[in-house]
Amino acid sequence: MKRQGVLILAVFLTLILAAGCVAPQKKKQPQQGSQAENQIQVNAELAGRAKEAAGTVGGVRESAAVALNKDLAIAVKVGGFDRLRLKPIRSQVHDSIKELEQAYNVHVTTDKKLFMQLQQIEQELNGAQEKPLKELQVKFNKLMQDMLR
Repeated sequence: MKRQGVLILAVFLTLILAAGCVAPQKKKQPQQGSQAENQIQVNAELAGRAKEAAGTVGGVRESAAVALNKDLAIAVKVGGFDRLRLKPIRSQVHDSIKELEQAYNVHVTTDKKLFMQLQQIEQELNGAQEKPLKELQVKFNKLMQDMLR
């Protein structure tokens, strides 16, 4: 009986020592200013023109727009009885923005929550670069997925 206890203890200690001898592997961490950030293209001029074009559509009170790479997301705030015409307003905004730049994928939403999120991304892009572009692109991509739902 004592022999089994000693044998179990010896096997247990051997396993602990073997686990402690394994050298930790270093993970590669992305460098700041890496190639991924260099590939992100922000087109603030197109976003500004898109906001102006959206403002010309009847029923639109306010708009927010962000153009990253080849995607242009625009959120419009619609109020009052114009909320009953959301689909035609979205269609008119989409058509007027698509005329500005054919090469971009235009996404339009009238959702209030998405409007606030897009406005926040827009402010972070236009303001001081506190967050890295890669992080803003992740937020933008999540927003785009929410727009498509």
